[in-house]
Formats: sequence, C-alpha cells, structure tokens
Amino acid sequence: MSAFACMALMFGALALMSHHNGVAEQQNKDRTGAPGSQQPCTACHSNGSYNVAPFIALYAFEGSNDPLSEYIPGTEYYVEFTVNASGAPDGYGFQATAVDAVGDNAGTFIACTSNAQLEDVGGRHIVEQNDLSASNTFGLWWGAPADFAGEITFYASMLACNGNSGNTGDSYAGTSLTINNIVIGIDCPDCENVDEPLLAWASDEFLHIENREAVTLDVYALDGRWVRSEQVPEGKHQMPLSDWGSRGLHIVRISETADANSTSRASTPRTLRVWAD
Repeated sequence: MSAFACMALMFGALALMSHHNGVAEQQNKDRTGAPGSQQPCTACHSNGSYNVAPFIALYAFEGSNDPLSEYIPGTEYYVEFTVNASGAPDGYGFQATAVDAVGDNAGTFIACTSNAQLEDVGGRHIVEQNDLSASNTFGLWWGAPADFAGEITFYASMLACNGNSGNTGDSYAGTSLTINNIVIGIDCPDCENVDEPLLAWASDEFLHIENREAVTLDVYALDGRWVRSEQVPEGKHQMPLSDWGSRGLHIVRISETADANSTSRASTPRTLRVWAD
C-alpha cells in the first residue's frame, strides 16, 4: 500500500472517531452499555476532567417534575437523559437504548428532541445526539409495550466534550434506569394503622376514602390536565372511578380541608396513582 493511501486511511479513521454525530450513525455501533453492546466510549474518549454524573428519568409528560419508577402498558412517556458534569464542557453527547429482561427492544422510540436522532443498530433501537449539543439534556418520547413486559432497563453512555474535534480531553460515564410495569389493584399501605385519620386506596372500579375530617379531592390526568375537584365530607366513601369521565392513569391528591375549629390531629396529605377505565 502506498504512503498516500495509508495517510488517507488514517485521516478517514480520525475523522470518523472525532465526528460530532452519534456512533450509531457514523460507525453503526451500539455503545450504550446494554447487554450485547460493544465497548463503551472510553475506547475513544478519555483523559478529560469533567467528572460526568449521568442521569436518566422517566416522566409522565415533558416538563413534569415527578419521576416515575413504573409504567402502564401501552402508555406514552417522556424519558430525559442528563449529562451532569463539572467544569465547563464545550458540548455534550449520549447514546441510549431500552431493553427487556432478555435483551430485546422494549417499547417504541416514538420521537426525540431536536438535538437527538433515532437510529437502528442490528435491529436494536437507539437514540443519540445528532451533533455536539450545547444542552446537556436530551429527550425521548417512549411508548411502553402494549402488554405487561416486566422489568425494562434504559442504558445510556454520556459524554462531556471539550470540542477540539478530536477524541482526547473528553469525559465519559455510563448509567442505567430500570422500571417495572405497574400493578393495578387494591393497595392500602396505611390501612394497618388504625390511628391514621385519612385512609385512601383504589380498587379496579372505586376510589376508597375513610376520613375523620372533610378532605379535598383533586384529580389530574398524566398530561397535567385537571379532571375534577370535590369536597368529601367526613365518613367512609366508595367513589366510582367511572364518574370521572376520563380514562387512563391519573394523579389523585387528597388533602384535609382547612377547618379552624377542628381539634383532631391533622391528617397527612395523600397522593395516589389511580387507573380509571
């Protein structure tokens, strides 16, 4: 091989390794850290001093501040990947996937934020940066499997980069997030405490409330939409979920109605996740 050909090959390899786009697009490689993936980004990105602390969170919708640890089959969620790093990186990158317990694709990658792209490597769905990102957060709209699939794990490799168009001086860290399908049924962890002035739990068809003082019930859909509010007087109540007129998973907040004349011990507010058909 001629010296010119060798130099051309070396230049091409260097350009590929230092390209700002993700390795799925540029190299057709899965470096997410998931089972069956290839060696992580430290093979090419090292010697940086940014101290990367990667983080993955599952939310009911974009903009939510309440991370979830469980999913409802057939429901769409927002997954946020954050590259926390010390110092002042010039930009950020990442690559991620979601697999079930046997390593198969879990759910559907629907869409992503403008600084990311969806790719496929050997049949495995991938989301990664589409260029060196000025933002350290990347978002993915993810559809949970239609059936109960058990544990699902998101794997991600994340980079804080110095922007020198090479692969030195960058910092890498990998992380994962495991979630499980939610169990819908009767759940009343407070019922064992007979002194608790407010008990609340859900069954398949009813919201059950036992309260010694009047309470206020506020119901919201997962997208933040207000569904209903009502005052619930003291007593034992079995409230049909069908009356809500809204199907799906809801956030229910129950708090004691203010009463300046009450001498009873104040109850602890309750927040429940309730499925209504």
